[in-house]
Amino acid sequence: MEQYLLLAKRAKGRALVDLIQKATAEPGLLAFAELLDVPNVKELETSEHAPAYHLLQLFAYGTLLEYNSRSSSLPPITEEQRLKLRQLTIISIAEEKKSIPYEELMQQLSVANIRELEDLLITDCFHQGLITGRLDQKQKRVEVLDSVGRDVRASQLQPILDALKQWMEGCESVAGTLEERRQWLTQAAEQAEKDRAHAESQVQAAKKSLASENDIRVGSREDMQIDDVEGPSLDAMVEDRIGLGSGRPKRRQKTHAA
Repeated sequence: MEQYLLLAKRAKGRALVDLIQKATAEPGLLAFAELLDVPNVKELETSEHAPAYHLLQLFAYGTLLEYNSRSSSLPPITEEQRLKLRQLTIISIAEEKKSIPYEELMQQLSVANIRELEDLLITDCFHQGLITGRLDQKQKRVEVLDSVGRDVRASQLQPILDALKQWMEGCESVAGTLEERRQWLTQAAEQAEKDRAHAESQVQAAKKSLASENDIRVGSREDMQIDDVEGPSLDAMVEDRIGLGSGRPKRRQKTHAA
């Protein structure tokens, strides 16, 4: 399109008509609003070449069915231009419907039979990336998943802006809800960390308390073992020394003279 825009800024009259014919037949070129906005092109609307300007408008916003209904007041089109209008028509329908009956497409595209229609859809739409979807041959319809966009008329801008505004308001509402949730989660995490630290300090204090009590108990047991074992042994030694070990005085051993 950039090449055509540069040429249109310098062209006049019949040269512009030829330029429009070439642009509308250019494979892969689907948007023409920028070309319509070129001042030299706008001047065609009030000149003897107005039909060329209206044809360009049709390629920007219209369909093949519209061309057929106005063909007497518009320049004749080539097979390349007719194919382009068919592609643009399919895109326009796919923007509004996600399930398109074969019968409707055949009427809109002036296609004689289903085989021709399916070839057009597969070769000139699916393979070109204009629409994505599948052919339901059993139900005789096209299931559309996505499609490229077309030029937008000025009258279509306000509904689009209203839809975008509504979408943005919905996004802001969701963002506000998410922010509130984030703050709640942050506060909950901070409180959980405080509770964990408090519980950990209580556990450590309880461990120290139990350790101290255990040391005291161990010390008491050791003292008791000394009293029960070592104490009586010392007393027995003392009693044995003073002759009270068996409860009666020990006899002295007699010494026999040699």
